[in-house]
Amino acid sequence: MPVNFARSENGKELAVLCLDMGYRLADRASELTRHQINFLLASLTRRREIQNISSRMSRFGEGGTTFIFEE
Repeated sequence: MPVNFARSENGKELAVLCLDMGYRLADRASELTRHQINFLLASLTRRREIQNISSRMSRFGEGGTTFIFEE
């Protein structure tokens, strides 16, 4: 479930709050639930995937059509 939520619009917004703006889901890391940890890991993994796709696309430059298939 956390992976699906991380890809949803609400999950993306929460990921931006947590990863970029410093929003905390708990006061201490030891207080995080398993679902919260899974969500944060899924969000971070998704962000890395997007960065990898962006870097691959930038190598091709402009003027062509690039198809990148993702599962």
